[in-house]
Amino acid sequence: MAARPPFRYRLAAIDIDDTLVGPDKQISPANREAIDRLRAAGCRVILASGREHHSMAIYQQRLGLDDYVVSSQGALVVHPSTGHQLWRRPVDAALAAQLLARGRAEGFDVLLATDEGFVAAPTSPWVVHNFAERDGTLRIEPRDLDEEVRHAPLKVLWFGETDAVHAWAATMAAELGADAEVVITTRHLLEFNAPDATKATGVAAVARHYGVAREDVLTFGDSHNDVPMLRWAGLGVAMPHALPEAHAAADLVAPDADPEDALAVAIDVLLAEHSPHPAGCL
Repeated sequence: MAARPPFRYRLAAIDIDDTLVGPDKQISPANREAIDRLRAAGCRVILASGREHHSMAIYQQRLGLDDYVVSSQGALVVHPSTGHQLWRRPVDAALAAQLLARGRAEGFDVLLATDEGFVAAPTSPWVVHNFAERDGTLRIEPRDLDEEVRHAPLKVLWFGETDAVHAWAATMAAELGADAEVVITTRHLLEFNAPDATKATGVAAVARHYGVAREDVLTFGDSHNDVPMLRWAGLGVAMPHALPEAHAAADLVAPDADPEDALAVAIDVLLAEHSPHPAGCL
């Protein structure tokens, strides 16, 4: 019997929320074991998320990984254990100040992502009600945002009602054009990055560092901010419960499965077949 070809993908980038973890923010045993099998097949695994670096480093440790993390939607790529920085693309300070003022004027609670974590005004519900405790890995510090914004944050976040987030996403994307990347990350968050700060550019920086060709990169995601890396990768895989935009951007849609374990199902199907796939569903 002829031997199957080796697994062709050399680098896999995995989103965290609703891909690696489900609503409980925990990594299921099935997902953890599937990632171990992916690594055993010779594929390097990294995490790519809109989360801040510190939060991502915790998830990386839980998986037993020791590699670069693509944080803040691709604005920062740093190796947690060595501190080596591959990529950093902050929002222009002047634009960030404009976005801070505009967000406040439109009734949003504004947060900033910095290299040290998220910062918010002392009166922000994220500080007053400690919303971050729902996750346990996030850090949100009370700061003077007018001072912080002068240091060119990694991204600017508007927190508000779902209808307002969706309405202003279209408005701001049209107004800013090529000056910023505008993306909805959750139903309550509208986020602004530098135009060349996406998960695609962050993952590409890691691929270049390791000499991995684009066609040998595998990505997994589910949301708006995963669309660039799903399109860019040699094989982009969307979770079955992903947003329609992620399904449209991906090469493949993973089989229906429990959201907590859907990543494991997708990985195991790919490993079992050991070969590239045509466009469509797994």
